[in-house]
Amino acid sequence: MLQVLTAGRLQLLKYGRWAVLLALFSIPINKPATSIFLFLALLCSLIGAQPVQRWKAPLREPIVLGMLAWFAVLLLSALHAADNPQRWADLGVYKALLYPLLIASLLNDQNWRERGLFAYGAAALLVLLLSWSQLFGLLPAPDITATFEAYRYTVFHEYSQQGLQMLILASLCAAFAPRLTHPRWRNALWLVAALAVADVLFLLQSRTAYLAILCLLLYWSWRLTAQQHGKTSKLLLALLVAVTLSVSLTLAPRMQARMEAAQQDISQYLAHHEASSLGIRLELWRRTLPIIAAAPWFGHGLGEWLTQYRAQTSTLNDFDAFRMKHPHNDALLILAEEGVAGFLFWVTLLVLLARRLRTLQPVQRDFFASLLLIFLAAGTANCLLVDFVNRHVFILLLACFPILLVPKNKAPGVKPTLS
Repeated sequence: MLQVLTAGRLQLLKYGRWAVLLALFSIPINKPATSIFLFLALLCSLIGAQPVQRWKAPLREPIVLGMLAWFAVLLLSALHAADNPQRWADLGVYKALLYPLLIASLLNDQNWRERGLFAYGAAALLVLLLSWSQLFGLLPAPDITATFEAYRYTVFHEYSQQGLQMLILASLCAAFAPRLTHPRWRNALWLVAALAVADVLFLLQSRTAYLAILCLLLYWSWRLTAQQHGKTSKLLLALLVAVTLSVSLTLAPRMQARMEAAQQDISQYLAHHEASSLGIRLELWRRTLPIIAAAPWFGHGLGEWLTQYRAQTSTLNDFDAFRMKHPHNDALLILAEEGVAGFLFWVTLLVLLARRLRTLQPVQRDFFASLLLIFLAAGTANCLLVDFVNRHVFILLLACFPILLVPKNKAPGVKPTLS
């Protein structure tokens, strides 16, 4: 009987690992499925064999520790906002910061974590193919395009979310392509990367994603010339490639239309206070600055940006179009709610992550560096962690961070240490 129970608990771990992979596959496709598979993974991890050892081991991993540390900061921030009954509901939004601990308790070797990345990549590839199928008339456009033309080539999620997902897919393909020895498969990955970037540039036209593309252009121009040139030459070549591509894209008719629309948004906001896409952001940023100034060091507390913003604008008429739930900028949200102290802690975590990336092998380093760049660039125009899809994309992919960190100067044959 004991042997049967032990075998059953070991089998549960296998089910839990597959539940994690299915959760990663579900992120670009369906939100309820993502939550369901994460819940199943939690049950399997808790009931499966050796739960104490499996939940203690990840506490040595940098990603897990960083996520737990930031959750602790948000918990203190919630306690700081003592008069806000909404703070605990807002804290519940960030329970996703605990998912790396759950995932590490199940995906306890690098093969499974790479499978997690591939599961996400497979779903993103499906979205990419469906998006291009709409362009060629193989699939009908979503019903929402009758009202919002920007959603014409979107699948499952809105165009900014899909744009970031396509850039992550492109980064994943570009990072793993050099590892393949067969030219046909390597070229196929580069083709997928190119199609994903083209999907963002010419079909989705998400301006938030455009910010991330510029950062990725600089990074990948640097990386692709890394083996052939010195540091100075690499920098010059990277800048040359980035400038050339930027100018080429700027001259494209559809890109020109988007740039003209952006200029028109700003002009209409300045002249008529119109609630255009960029106009809303300018208004949110302008009104967030006094909120930060009122409590600069430790902020107002978790969930207090919305309270302060509503109080500031409650007497304004014809303001409904500007009443958003967050300031559309990660840094401003943190400064308003956690203050300078919380923001410096956040920056410290990002710096430590960037330093940790330098210890990885090139394939993993390039992908996770790209993921970090996308997150930082897109965070200047949106609050990513308060959005379900973006939050789960970045946190669950970071949860697949390699366990074994092998320094680049580590001699062959030396056993790597556990992170």
